[in-house]
Amino acid sequence: MLPKKVLLAYDGTTPSRKAAEYLGQVFGHRRDFEITVCVIARKPPSYLLQSGGGRSFLEREELFEKAVSENLAQARRVAERGRELLAVFPKEKVDLRVCLQTGDLAYEIIREAESGRYDAIVVGRRGLSRTTQGFMGSVSYKLAEHAPCPVWMVAGKAWNHKVLVPVDLGGPGFRVVDHVSFIFAGDPQVEITLFHAVYPWTGPGPRTKTLKEMERELVKAEEEEAQAFFERAREHFEKSGFPSERVRVKIVRSLFGPASAILKEARRGGYGTVVVGRRGRGGFKGLLLGSVSSKIIATLKDRAVWLVS
Repeated sequence: MLPKKVLLAYDGTTPSRKAAEYLGQVFGHRRDFEITVCVIARKPPSYLLQSGGGRSFLEREELFEKAVSENLAQARRVAERGRELLAVFPKEKVDLRVCLQTGDLAYEIIREAESGRYDAIVVGRRGLSRTTQGFMGSVSYKLAEHAPCPVWMVAGKAWNHKVLVPVDLGGPGFRVVDHVSFIFAGDPQVEITLFHAVYPWTGPGPRTKTLKEMERELVKAEEEEAQAFFERAREHFEKSGFPSERVRVKIVRSLFGPASAILKEARRGGYGTVVVGRRGRGGFKGLLLGSVSSKIIATLKDRAVWLVS
């Protein structure tokens, strides 16, 4: 079975510690996971190299290099503490990656993800550290928008082995299915629910007899399309090594849109992880960052949300 390579963006803050704990709780029983704890050390301020203070350029350069060494040493200590949180995994499966910040934090992480060809980036949400620039807040959203691989955004502690996978039909939705089936292939504990909300909306204005008939036809066609999609998806899970009998399918009708239906199902079903597409196939059904997926990220603050490109 192919190993799963995961990059944990870590800075020692509570959110990043929760991200590490999430990996341990959900995947600690797995032996096919390879985790890299990535810590970005802050680059010392450039004013240390500026003239003034009665120091020569060589002295200022020496101070700058000393500050770089101290920041890297601090980052290594932070990375080691991150590895301690992942003690449930074999030691050889957890690597450390410490590098010096040279630009925007999100793009430092993205560059590392690209060079290491990771299957996912794991990041905690919210919070900043006083001693080191945090990965949370705007950085996690930059990752969600621009990362070359799926981003797992972790919050809260309501984690378990129940996974909700709301999908848009068609190619974008199947990319979500492909990622989930790859990550959970062979996992004996996880339960997966494939979910699709039919949104019978024909536009504003009075719902005439003709519009009602159009709605019925649209709903029927979409439900049939969803059934065909999910049959194909379950076959894909089976081929990936995940038994299809542990893949539940749920299709609902929602008058309030897909985001409302997903949030309702996530809470009622007690799912610890929700997986959504970064973008859908377009139109009002599209799972677009800033629309459905952003509502889910903003609202589900007590569990993990995966964004799949």
